[in-house]
Amino acid sequence: MTREQKLERFAERELKRNIDSLIIDDGNGNLVVFGKYYIEPIDTRFKVSTWDKEIHCFSSKKAAMSWCTADNKSYFNLSNNILILDRKKQVLAADIYCRKILGEHGRTETFYEIINTKIQPKLDLYTSVVTELEKCVNQAKYIQIKGFNNETARTIGSDAK
Repeated sequence: MTREQKLERFAERELKRNIDSLIIDDGNGNLVVFGKYYIEPIDTRFKVSTWDKEIHCFSSKKAAMSWCTADNKSYFNLSNNILILDRKKQVLAADIYCRKILGEHGRTETFYEIINTKIQPKLDLYTSVVTELEKCVNQAKYIQIKGFNNETARTIGSDAK
């Protein structure tokens, strides 16, 4: 067996052993996350699915990765919050966009001002939802980093014996 074959076998064995903690680009712009989630960019969204079902089209890759992290680490309340907040963010963004377009195409300045006045509470709610989503994303990021640090600590501790 050649040196290259040994290296390939070693890499394959290590990949299989660590697949549940890896994020792998499949070469087509899609990501295989922790060996069980698949993130696929679609237009401006990121579709997350498992091997047998579609989860959600998230508004950002950061939100999609955060959901995968929370779900993988069994933080189901956090993953559910990320999903709900992302859906609410998308619905509010679409509503605000439609109302702004409606106001811009209105015939009078008064109509435009009425539309802007009516969307102000939605803009405030949108800002609040984005802030809450960002908090959840940061929490998921912390969970992931903590997991990496714990893995490192366990490896170092077991090698030192």
